[in-house]
Amino acid sequence: MEPADYIGFIGRNSGDKHRYIATGDSGQGITNGVIASLVIAGLILDGNSPWAKAYDPARMITKNVGKYLSENMTALRSFAEYLTLGQIASIERLKPGEGALLRSGLKKIAVCRDQQGRLHSHSASCTHMGCVVHWNSAEQCWDCPCHGSQFAPDGTPLNGPAVAPLADFRQPHRLEAAE
Repeated sequence: MEPADYIGFIGRNSGDKHRYIATGDSGQGITNGVIASLVIAGLILDGNSPWAKAYDPARMITKNVGKYLSENMTALRSFAEYLTLGQIASIERLKPGEGALLRSGLKKIAVCRDQQGRLHSHSASCTHMGCVVHWNSAEQCWDCPCHGSQFAPDGTPLNGPAVAPLADFRQPHRLEAAE
């Protein structure tokens, strides 16, 4: 998690009297872990810490608001993709190493041919938060633009946060596309 002001959320969880959190370390877990131990220990033992205000999870972040809003639009754009047509007219057009999104009724389907030419069809919904995955031709996998999960052509998760595979889709007939 990358807070908009690049400062972790460390301290009393908003609305909780006895629950403390440390998150948003932006890859600085060792440093922020030490800071968290100092801030949270001070809050528990003395009711205060010299750094409590700076790391307060309930603080109002005004720095980089534009960037924050822009990055959160990624998820909204992804969910809007459920309303669009597919990218190709038929699965026969897919060559080995290619992938595309297709529509089948109300569902978005992620269809690809692996390098050996085997066809794979799965739900295009990332199993982490449901954003629409996209084919990454360079890495030969499905990428989720929302949180970075990646899936192999057969739907197996390669990188998290998703841990479950893409759901199989066995009926790739009657597919609609933009073409």
